[in-house]
Amino acid sequence: MQLSHVGIIVRDIDEGIKNHETLFGYKQLGPIVDDVTQKVRVVLMGASENDPVKIELISPLSEDSPVTELLKKRQALYHLCYSVPDIEDAKRKARKNGAIVIANPVEASLFDNRKICFLFTKDHYVVELVEGEH
Repeated sequence: MQLSHVGIIVRDIDEGIKNHETLFGYKQLGPIVDDVTQKVRVVLMGASENDPVKIELISPLSEDSPVTELLKKRQALYHLCYSVPDIEDAKRKARKNGAIVIANPVEASLFDNRKICFLFTKDHYVVELVEGEH
């Protein structure tokens, strides 16, 4: 596994982009994507395309988005994402080691329709897995 990105929840994706540009000198690394499956708007930010660990800004698309309640609680740090060669194998290993699968693999438009899934670790935090190289 290789750390791919850190997911940060923001209320407004455009404002989040501006804040990360101003504060960190980060650039928007691609288009804003509306992921209707996940019910979120997402975009990748980083110092450059070659940045080994990027920031994924995430905002809710609707009131029933999985991140809406977290925003109300003022939780901004959402997940760590690891790039894995085989998502099913990584998911199986994680479950064997006590992680709970909270979202089974689905294609994600932000990652060129590569599969992602979400886990909850024994240490009580969320991990996203993304299949293939980032």
